[in-house]
Amino acid sequence: MFKITTTQKENPLLNEVIITNKTLNLNCSIYPNLGASIQKLNSNGIEIIDGITNDEKGLELYKNKFNSSFLFPSPNRIADGKYSFNKVNYQLECNETSLNNSLHGHICNKSFNVTKTETSENLAIVTFSYKNNGTITGFPFSYQLDITYTFSKNNLSLDFKVTNLDQQEFPFGLGWHPYFKVKKLSSSTLNFDGNTKYFLNKQMIPQQEMELPFNTPLTLGETFLDDCFLINKPKTSFDCKEYKIEIDFTSETEKSFLQVYTPNTRDCIAIEPMTCAPNSFNNKNGLLTLNPKETFDWKINLKF
Repeated sequence: MFKITTTQKENPLLNEVIITNKTLNLNCSIYPNLGASIQKLNSNGIEIIDGITNDEKGLELYKNKFNSSFLFPSPNRIADGKYSFNKVNYQLECNETSLNNSLHGHICNKSFNVTKTETSENLAIVTFSYKNNGTITGFPFSYQLDITYTFSKNNLSLDFKVTNLDQQEFPFGLGWHPYFKVKKLSSSTLNFDGNTKYFLNKQMIPQQEMELPFNTPLTLGETFLDDCFLINKPKTSFDCKEYKIEIDFTSETEKSFLQVYTPNTRDCIAIEPMTCAPNSFNNKNGLLTLNPKETFDWKINLKF
């Protein structure tokens, strides 16, 4: 039987929604006030998600690492935080000061409300909602974002619903920034169907497409990745000694995009499904637009 409980902490940023199932030996933790991000996914005693600790040190880590944060309205980087839409120029906050970029959108530290919970023997469902009234610098558009987690045996699905509450259309993209914990990255395998990636400039902004310098499946060895791949199917998998995961993500764009990052610590890997490329507000690669009162749905399915 699935169970959902909540905890209230002195620092509300550390509040948790906890999903457990003793029969499945499953323990998960979501932080509503850190963008509804999942910071723990433990199955049969194996830590799959590399999240933060429930303390001030964990909050500091989250600011820099974006563990499991959701990326909206701009996944990855926007060069100099500048873009033009419908002949109007906008300036986003540049939170990646070292490269002068706007990085990963603005919802990672926003507070979401729990609007629905449901449990049964086979499922746990919890929906988090966030509404913005057009108060974000550089993105003055009103919208609502609903994120629904559905847990079942060896499976987590994420359903996103973006609703335009504004009087005008706006540009956007969606992404997810999970790190997966691994003890031996060098012997782990990453797989996806694709043969193209972006060449990046010194600002880590895509310039043009180029052929992959490796074949997939890729045994990582000492390979360092901080790249966006154009993939033929919205699917990827990662296989390490402790577990195997498969990620499927639907997309209404002509191309599918996957960002992969291997930190120098070599104890985790970020595998990030995205609806668009980095800097999409400028290069338009995969960029979506949403008309007033319309909605957009996107789904990620994680099998573990």
